Amino acid sequence: MTDAGDQPAEEPAAPEDTVAGYREKLRRRALGVLRDNLTRVESTPRRPLDPGLVRTEADQAVVNVTVAFETLAALDLVSEGDRDQFFERLREITSTTYAPFEGTQLRHVVTAPAHPEAPGLHLLAAELYDDGVLLRWIFVAPRGRGAAAERAGHRPPESFTLWDDVGTAYTPQGGGWLAGEHLRGDTAFVPAVPAEARKLSVGAGPFRFELELTGER
Repeated sequence: MTDAGDQPAEEPAAPEDTVAGYREKLRRRALGVLRDNLTRVESTPRRPLDPGLVRTEADQAVVNVTVAFETLAALDLVSEGDRDQFFERLREITSTTYAPFEGTQLRHVVTAPAHPEAPGLHLLAAELYDDGVLLRWIFVAPRGRGAAAERAGHRPPESFTLWDDVGTAYTPQGGGWLAGEHLRGDTAFVPAVPAEARKLSVGAGPFRFELELTGER
């Protein structure tokens, strides 16, 4: 028995409260990991992961962090508000974060090695500007007997990818080409090539090119 004036002993926490507290702690940790992963996505290079350039490392990083979020959502560890904030931030990161390429201050031109006049894509040079890179290329058309029919379906790759040996995350800024005996075109990227880079690599469809960066730039 207890005296009427005694205060009742404090009730132990209900199991639901303990579980809820644990889930909130787990939720905070999960959101922290997602934030860290989003930061990594922002700095992931655009190196290709497959011969067809269907995916780059940056593309795969986006897939990975999205799958991680959906897994946490399936475990009911993130809210709809968390979802809205996460995907809004992901859209900001995956869109171009640099100023548009202007290409008014040319710093250096890197000429590609001489190429045989075989049909297909050939890299001519990379123009290095203070705000980006402009690739100059030519798409050689088939010649000789039956070439007219073959030329009808002969088109340059639709997309180009640029990366270097120091992991710069280059973003394409468009380009174009001019028709003629052969197609001549250009494709721009931002940002500028960092001074410490020693090699540029270019991918477009099945084509691969490398440019050595030497001398002052």
